[in-house]
Amino acid sequence: MVRIPSSRVSRSFALAASGSLVLALAACGGEGGEGGSGSEETLVIGYSAGISGGAAEYGRNVQNGLQMAVDDLNEEGVEIDGTSYTLKLESLDDQYQPSTTGTNAQRLVQKEGAKIVFVPHAGGIKAAQELNTTRDKFLLGAYSSDPAILDAGNELTVMIPPSFTSYIGPFIDKVETQGKGKLGLLTTSSEFGQEWTKAATAAWEEAGGTVQSNNNIDYGSVSDFAGPVSKTLSGKPDVILVGGPSQPTALIIEEARKQGYKGEFMVIDQAKFEEMEEFTDPKNLNNSVGIAPIQEFEGTEDFITRYQEKFSSDKPVNADIALNYQALPVFVEAMKEAGSVDDPQKIRDAMPDAVGKVDEKFEVAFAPDRISDKGHFVSDGLKAAYRNDKGEYETFEIEQPKE
Repeated sequence: MVRIPSSRVSRSFALAASGSLVLALAACGGEGGEGGSGSEETLVIGYSAGISGGAAEYGRNVQNGLQMAVDDLNEEGVEIDGTSYTLKLESLDDQYQPSTTGTNAQRLVQKEGAKIVFVPHAGGIKAAQELNTTRDKFLLGAYSSDPAILDAGNELTVMIPPSFTSYIGPFIDKVETQGKGKLGLLTTSSEFGQEWTKAATAAWEEAGGTVQSNNNIDYGSVSDFAGPVSKTLSGKPDVILVGGPSQPTALIIEEARKQGYKGEFMVIDQAKFEEMEEFTDPKNLNNSVGIAPIQEFEGTEDFITRYQEKFSSDKPVNADIALNYQALPVFVEAMKEAGSVDDPQKIRDAMPDAVGKVDEKFEVAFAPDRISDKGHFVSDGLKAAYRNDKGEYETFEIEQPKE
């Protein structure tokens, strides 16, 4: 079941004190510092993502979730081993280019002093994994559901969202053909989209169905979807696997409906229903299965309201925002448990104890109950949803696979 915070009160969203008011500006400081001296140091949290370009909305959602957590933690005060810290989120744009992510990670660690770096795309995460145990050690907050992140065996990586393998079987079971018909392939051509496609293809064929040719495209650069959609529909699929950033996903679904497609969609977990509704007639999304909108989880109303007030936004609040908001406090709690802000291995080792000690006010939806030996946040409250022909969300529980 989803854990519902016992007490959620409106909190001030004042930004952390500016650098000029910080008595000792030292990124990450040192372990411990002068206990009880009253000094305050800056603790840098790094972030590299595509925060400009065609898929920038996704990168900014994750960024905002982290920033909201930073501000709320600063408001209540962060003390680690006797030293007070002001958290600072340092963000760099990589436009989803893994090579740039690697460069950004080095800069964040070497120049800005970050010992934790968050990356929300599979290719960038893998680039950062090549660095964080060989050159400069840092803890990697991996916001991607690609299970290959865990298979890398990187001891300093923490995977935040559920693995996408959690969804594939239940999605297939939920559509009308249950894998017995024809599956069209039209996801994003990113590394993440290709991994999703490979796994879904194998599962669909195992269920007894057939899979059409791969028509995946670059959701970030292609703006005319008519050709790829027409090519996919020429095979008369019963179900189409689709998904990438929410806006282009919605437009691809819209194009398929315009071309007369009446079948179902399986939407990969990068795209969010509540966002897609903003970019197309919501009726186009009917008869689709994907991850459940955040508002379908109990106890999320306060978080949604606070977020929209903080960022003066009426845009939908989704899992990308919520999961990163509730992940960062676990990292900070682990620092407290470890008594260190600059030893990534000690911080990682403290995470199993830290997960259960985070204040409930930071829990939104399927907050982590534990962390696996491989470094994966695990929750028992995961849900997906089928949007029926009336536009209603029929939620159902998802079990995460054992690792």
